[in-house]
Amino acid sequence: MFKVEIDSHKLMAKYDDRLERAQAFLDSEVLRQSRPYVPFRTGMLVNTALVERPGKIVYVQPYAKAQYYGQDFNFTLTHHPNAGPKWTERAKAVHLPAWQSGVERILQGGNA
Repeated sequence: MFKVEIDSHKLMAKYDDRLERAQAFLDSEVLRQSRPYVPFRTGMLVNTALVERPGKIVYVQPYAKAQYYGQDFNFTLTHHPNAGPKWTERAKAVHLPAWQSGVERILQGGNA
């Protein structure tokens, strides 16, 4: 007979770190790869977006919600030819496999 002891605190710390890094990677990629789809006139909407907390990206301009849902559009396609409503969903349609593989690599102990 033998006894196995596992220090769960060390194990959880290891995975907590990986989860934090994976979430930070995902937040950063969603923010970065959504940029070409964000309506652009002066750049205020896209340039003031931020990660408010892990898993939550916020576009802080007061007109962001209307733009996201396609109401009261007032922008050109000069700077962002692919701009339009629901930009994070549109970026997700294109980049989801890359986001998933980056998260998986981090969770397995590698780099994205």
